[in-house]
Amino acid sequence: MLSWPIEVSPDSPFPLSNIPFGIFTTPQEVERRAGAAIGDFIIDLSSLERTLLDDRCFNRLKHASGTPVFQDGDLSKFASLPVVIRRDFRNTLIGWLTEKTSPLFDNPSKTAGTFIPMADATMHLPFTIPAFTDFMCSDVHVENCSRLAGASTPPSHYAMPLGYSGRASSVITDGEPIYRPQGIIKNSRDSSPSFQPSERMDYEAELGVFVSQPLPRNAYINADEADDYIFGFVVLNDWSARDIQFTEMNPLGPINGKSFATSISPWVVTLDALEGARCGSSVTDLRDGGLTGARHLRHKDERSTWDLELEVSVFRPKSKSSAPIMTSRSNLCHIRWSPGQMLAHLASSGCGLRTGELFGTGTISSPNDKPSSRTLGCLLELTAGGTKPANQGADDADALVFLEDDDMVVMSAWAKGCSLGLGSVGGQLLAPRKDR
Repeated sequence: MLSWPIEVSPDSPFPLSNIPFGIFTTPQEVERRAGAAIGDFIIDLSSLERTLLDDRCFNRLKHASGTPVFQDGDLSKFASLPVVIRRDFRNTLIGWLTEKTSPLFDNPSKTAGTFIPMADATMHLPFTIPAFTDFMCSDVHVENCSRLAGASTPPSHYAMPLGYSGRASSVITDGEPIYRPQGIIKNSRDSSPSFQPSERMDYEAELGVFVSQPLPRNAYINADEADDYIFGFVVLNDWSARDIQFTEMNPLGPINGKSFATSISPWVVTLDALEGARCGSSVTDLRDGGLTGARHLRHKDERSTWDLELEVSVFRPKSKSSAPIMTSRSNLCHIRWSPGQMLAHLASSGCGLRTGELFGTGTISSPNDKPSSRTLGCLLELTAGGTKPANQGADDADALVFLEDDDMVVMSAWAKGCSLGLGSVGGQLLAPRKDR
């Protein structure tokens, strides 16, 4: 049992000012439960809700929802509540953690088992995800990829957030393995396409955003209103098989090259926690709505994005060196379109939004990339299309061009200016499955 006062390591991404939400199990309790993170511990919200259901805090949640909100094995009921109610609950939880006489600490026999060591838990997806949309919003990434393809940057990139519908069924959480996918690949102009394992496996460093309260079909929001429909952020790795992707892309866009796995970090960090990291975009004034000036894309406040830094490392068990390769650092504030603009544009067709929908920012690449300070969010860019190693100067045996079997990719994100993080997501690439 954790006792008051709670001590959190200075390097923890989950200090008292964070309190992210997630879903977990333990060997003793295999039923999925909702939790909040504090340091190296999980607050068992499902258990706490049952114990303190008559407390004003949980009673207000029940009154707003009609039923208890943390008993269903995902965060949907809680996330669908109005932001003012979710904010009040989170603030109450923070207050309880700071007070020795709060319900968390005043009766240890009643709240025994409320605090669970993270090391004893297995994390799961925070939602049953109804849909996944991936955007492409980084000038640096889009311009680099267009140049590598021998094409000009599409003008539409500067007019609106571009994206495509991905596969919600292949979204997985931290630690789940990724099998090298097989697909139809055309290796050269003269060869015939063949079904084979991908030889150009890549990652994409992104942030993921979860939808909170639903938006009815044929209802609309603007970029500033979108905050009320965002539950929070996760780190997202959109695994990509470049040879499969580039064989199939024209004319309808990617399908199997990017549909086999999308990894996300397990803890959802709320916008309230990230308030201190709000900032303006370094690319453009987000208030103008882009080249079209579309009203739903306009922001009134320049502080419409977040200073969130992503770091990517690749661990290579087969390498002579045991040290990970830190491949890049990039920042959300360097992309053209804000998460609010992405969500407003997604809803602008009248499609509606459902609680637990996930959308990705697209690869986050920052400017001023150089050998001593890499800022590009995928290997395709870092290696100039596979023509040089991402870790320039490495021995040939240790050169990183595309991912090899057993390589592990780990991404983490920190909010600059408010001393908290989003945690990390890792995944290991395994050889193709033998049962195909």
